[in-house]
Amino acid sequence: MAIEWNDHESHGLPGVSEALDAAGVETGAVDALQVTLLPEPPPVEVDARLVAEGLGLDPAQVPAMVADRRIATLCERGVGEDAGLFRFTFYYRGQRFRLVTDADGEPVEG
Repeated sequence: MAIEWNDHESHGLPGVSEALDAAGVETGAVDALQVTLLPEPPPVEVDARLVAEGLGLDPAQVPAMVADRRIATLCERGVGEDAGLFRFTFYYRGQRFRLVTDADGEPVEG
């Protein structure tokens, strides 16, 4: 799906111009900006034991720690030659653990 950016009136709203400038979006010389929206992938479940091992934690505690955000998470979806892969990063008390999985949550060499 492509979205055309023609709503130049919204550029006058507070903060919009600054946000567009910070993102490097040209607002004056460009007639339309196309944005491609990717379909939402199905959820990927990662084995808590892998996360616990990577961060040195008890596997039984990991789900609750993720739920209450004591363990912060970032998930990136692969595109192009990495399509179908997901890179998860888990952060806990200054530690970082990265894990690349397929769509079934199975670890792959990254």
